[in-house]
Amino acid sequence: MIRGALPIRIFRVAERSMEPTIKEGDYVVVNCWYRKIEVGDIVVIIHDAKPFVKRLEKVRSREIFVVGDNRKVSKDSRHIGWLKSKSIVGKVLLII
Repeated sequence: MIRGALPIRIFRVAERSMEPTIKEGDYVVVNCWYRKIEVGDIVVIIHDAKPFVKRLEKVRSREIFVVGDNRKVSKDSRHIGWLKSKSIVGKVLLII
């Protein structure tokens, strides 16, 4: 399934929700043509027209539940609820 025009995209992390794994200001290389995601994978999602980097915690049917590693500051599915699977931009391959 093709999810974007380009197979690889780079995003700058603009928040502290994934610390210590990914720090604010880091860049992530994302595979937008991923075939499979699993619980524990780090993904980029779009919510309110903005990209966010989160960890996939639960999957059910066509919905996902994502959380940040820094749970004290992360605004994630604990606050906004389950998201549609189509909100996933891609799977993080590399942190720069």
